[in-house]
Amino acid sequence: MKFKNKMPSPIGFQLAPMLDIVFLLLVFFIVTQTFEDTEPDLNIVLPTAESPKPGDTVSNQIIVNIRADGDVVINRQIYSMDQLEQKLLSVAQLDKAMLVRLRTDEKAQSGTLVKVVDVCLKVGLNNISFSTRPPAAAVTNISSPQ
Repeated sequence: MKFKNKMPSPIGFQLAPMLDIVFLLLVFFIVTQTFEDTEPDLNIVLPTAESPKPGDTVSNQIIVNIRADGDVVINRQIYSMDQLEQKLLSVAQLDKAMLVRLRTDEKAQSGTLVKVVDVCLKVGLNNISFSTRPPAAAVTNISSPQ
């Protein structure tokens, strides 16, 4: 009797385990990613302060941007002072302890800032914070030895 010598077929590239690993990594990175929406308005240059304290990340805050031209922006939408008052009034009805973080351009008029603070206080939002940036690092002139 003649036996056929059956060699096992060569194992090819296994795609299923590779896909499992890729999806597990994808889920891992999505779950561990921190979502931070600091409302960075690129049209604003924050004023500098000598000793700015880094702001704590607060979950219940509303960020009000004041641009150099006087526009008041919340969530990428421009508000007039009356619209701002209505918006902040609705926020105050939900949470009186809500932090209002003011990001004011360094070239904005102080009158606009005062009006925004006045609206905040008028609707009952007393927890107000101002955003600043640290001053530019001092450039030291290092001359080469001669």
